[in-house]
Amino acid sequence: MPLLNILKRPFNIWFPVRSDGDAEGLGTFSGVYLPSVLQMLGVILFIRLGWITGHVGLPKMTLIILMASSILFLTGLSMTSIATNMKVGSGGSYYIISRSLGMAFGSAIGILLTVAQLITIAVCVTGFAISLKELMPHLSMTLLEIYTLGGLAIVAFLPVDFALKTQGVIFCIVITAILSVFFGSSSNIPDTITPLSSFETISFWGAFALFFPATTGIESGMAMSGDLKNPSRSLAIGTLGAVVTAYIAYASISIFLATNVSGDLLRSHPLIIYYTSKIGPLFLLGVWGATLSSALGSLITSPRTLQSLAKDHILPSFFSKKLRRAGLLIIGLATVMTLLMDMNHLLPILSMVCLMTYALLNFVAFFETLLKNPSWRPLFKTPVALSFTGTVGCIISMFMIDAGWAFLILLVVGGLCIWTTKRNLKGNWNDIRYSIFSFFASTATSKLAHIKKNPRSWRPNILAIIDPELQEKETIDFAHALNQSKGFLTYGTTLREKKNLELTQTTFEEYFKKRDIPCFFHINAHQTSTLGTHNIVQNYGLGPLQPNTIILKPPKKNIEGFCKLISAAYELQKNIIIYKSRPFEKKEAIDLWWGGRYHSNFELALALSHILQSGKEWLKAKITIKTLVSNKAQEIHMINLFNKYHSALRFDNLSFKAYIDETNDFYAHIADYSTDADLTFLGLRAPDFKDYPSYYKKLMDETEKMGNVAYVLAGEKLNFQEIFE
Repeated sequence: MPLLNILKRPFNIWFPVRSDGDAEGLGTFSGVYLPSVLQMLGVILFIRLGWITGHVGLPKMTLIILMASSILFLTGLSMTSIATNMKVGSGGSYYIISRSLGMAFGSAIGILLTVAQLITIAVCVTGFAISLKELMPHLSMTLLEIYTLGGLAIVAFLPVDFALKTQGVIFCIVITAILSVFFGSSSNIPDTITPLSSFETISFWGAFALFFPATTGIESGMAMSGDLKNPSRSLAIGTLGAVVTAYIAYASISIFLATNVSGDLLRSHPLIIYYTSKIGPLFLLGVWGATLSSALGSLITSPRTLQSLAKDHILPSFFSKKLRRAGLLIIGLATVMTLLMDMNHLLPILSMVCLMTYALLNFVAFFETLLKNPSWRPLFKTPVALSFTGTVGCIISMFMIDAGWAFLILLVVGGLCIWTTKRNLKGNWNDIRYSIFSFFASTATSKLAHIKKNPRSWRPNILAIIDPELQEKETIDFAHALNQSKGFLTYGTTLREKKNLELTQTTFEEYFKKRDIPCFFHINAHQTSTLGTHNIVQNYGLGPLQPNTIILKPPKKNIEGFCKLISAAYELQKNIIIYKSRPFEKKEAIDLWWGGRYHSNFELALALSHILQSGKEWLKAKITIKTLVSNKAQEIHMINLFNKYHSALRFDNLSFKAYIDETNDFYAHIADYSTDADLTFLGLRAPDFKDYPSYYKKLMDETEKMGNVAYVLAGEKLNFQEIFE
């Protein structure tokens, strides 16, 4: 027997089998179908459907029901694909979105879903109170709402299976009440019920906004996901069954009312459907059952959503330990919302939140199907076009209902995402963000490869070579200041031994994260540092994303090897910056020397100076273009030339200075003329002659006394002058 167990173990790991008969939890009908369909067949059906139909007419109402049901059906298909591909835990939509799009999006939707469930409670309680007020006008609406919430709260705190059993009875009453409507007629309407002389008008999209909450019931089923015996199967069958049931009910009742009751009466009396019913008291039982069950459903599911948020540390962990704590908070907030807000104001907000949630659910299914990762193996496959249509349909509907509210919801989602990101919350699960960004990066890179580089779009794509010990802080900061988190920045280094690669990788990750420098890093191993750097420069990069600008530190030895590196980088059409640095005391003055021979070097240095000046660290820096002339006439000529092009450059804090110097050596006195500069840009000759190491050594010797110097060599085949035209 032990041997048999050992042989069976690998198969149990890969193909786990669970008997539904042994599993604990709710089934499809009680756990998904009932909460969903009762949420849909609620206050909108009995109190608002006839009123909306009277305002827009049967053709438009039929279109509204079809549009809303189509969005719900497409979302149901997408959700079914997701649910049959993963084990859905407690929290429903929040769980799915957070485990797919990450903690940031998940937290935003989870909080908004909790608000939506609070709105549902408020709307349903108000609807129930309105129906009682119709029969007993002398009663106070406020007291009716408070007593209703109190009674629902008591039931909600009972075991969940008891509440769901009561929903089975309520479902039978609701179905009977709907049948009572079809057996009735307009002849049952008393003569005392007459149209109002005037009433408010609503637009097509206003009517859509008021009706759409009728199709938000799938949230109730999804939020019970943690209590289900078989979530994947139950969510799929129960949700789609509820959607079809609700569509049939709404479409048939709207047709019945439009053909049997005048539009004026429908617009004047939201409860006119009560008088058309065959058995009025039975209809009232249906209204009460529908509204109370919807409110009860939200009272049951919203604490679970809130508890899931608390378990993931998005909300205080106080609410994660006991469901009763979350329930008390929900009841308190629902009471405030019920007493302070009007139903017609709450319904559009509910529509927006649900449309946003449905859009993200469809988006998850769309991208999973589009990317076809090996992990995406749903038992129920939704065509990618349907999920995409669902996503677009939700977004368009949001903006057509109310562009202002749509923007506000998007801003709230963005704000909550930023809030979660700033808190550095991380979930212990895998999501598809890597796949999504990889897809966009791959698509953009492929497009970029077929677009010709041009000066107008130029930015430095930087590869900065630094030491493995991260001691060259000035070089790191200089590269970051040039990048400004707007381009690609890579720090490369060479180790002598391969065994230190993993440790150095971890050190780099922690260092740059702590300093908040968004970058990449490339680490290789080679016994000779110069040759290792040569390999990085020659091999690093992907297609059009290869570095165009290399930042190097001037070496203290092996000048010939370093010059070969410059030559190799230049042949690869890389711009080269040799950065000689000292600790900065201030960052207020940038000198840019113009020698008159290498135009591309000067124009590249001018572009780099402007980039530095537009960043935070060098924001107040003054750029001074300097040159040497042999006499006064040349000085006047150069000043006039600068004044001519100054306005075209459109630089802040830009000036020009010409120094009269009769020596033939350009570098003889520039150190004296740049003593006040915090950073000096100098041109570097191209390595197109044999004795380049001698030139390089002489250049370093002649500028030894200068402080921070960036020696610039333009290697790209690009007309940098066009940047300034």
